[in-house]
Amino acid sequence: MPLPPDNQKMLAKVQALLAKAESTPFAEEAAAFIAKAQELMTRHAIDDAMAAAGPRHRDEKPTLRAVAIPDPYKSAKVSLLAAVAGANDVRVVTGREDVTLVGFASDVAVTEVLFASLLVQATREMHLAAARITDGRLRAFRHAFFVAYGSRIGTRLEEARRASTVEAASAYGTALVPVMAQRVEAVESFMDDTWPSLRTKRPTLSHRGGWLTGHAAADRADLGAARLEPTANS
Repeated sequence: MPLPPDNQKMLAKVQALLAKAESTPFAEEAAAFIAKAQELMTRHAIDDAMAAAGPRHRDEKPTLRAVAIPDPYKSAKVSLLAAVAGANDVRVVTGREDVTLVGFASDVAVTEVLFASLLVQATREMHLAAARITDGRLRAFRHAFFVAYGSRIGTRLEEARRASTVEAASAYGTALVPVMAQRVEAVESFMDDTWPSLRTKRPTLSHRGGWLTGHAAADRADLGAARLEPTANS
């Protein structure tokens, strides 16, 4: 089902910001573009949820979408996807062969777009760092790098999300918290109904250097979106 026009417009803005993040050679600038994209996605999700809770309630339900995760290091890349999803109220369910996103359609869409961009950036950083590895454990290094990158990026995205939420709270007041809580509960309830016996699985690591390097790659810059000047299309 296609996204409504307002969601498509927001997605186009997010894609434009991420394209800038992918193209810049400066880590700090890329991080700021990513933060700006996350803040935009968070504010849009809040506005969307508040509109749906009003008189023109659209009775939107959570949805499922399969995601293709490329090899190699698939499980580590899934951890990056989970970090992005978590910052956007989306859940990730992994099966033997497939990976599924669970959430509201607009949240799932932006999660896919942000994950694709971060995967490009993480892969680029990983190859640069792996070229300096001399202990012969290249595969373990690359796996640990992706897991660490995802962990730290998740923290950074949550910081950007909180900044946008604080701003939105000044506009919506006390009505914001219960509406957003209901949105999260709807996703959790949908998951419980669809997969009543889910278990949490955490990735294993066997290369400390890969973890530290991946963490540093994601934590290289302050993600303060205030560094960006507003554009005419923002």
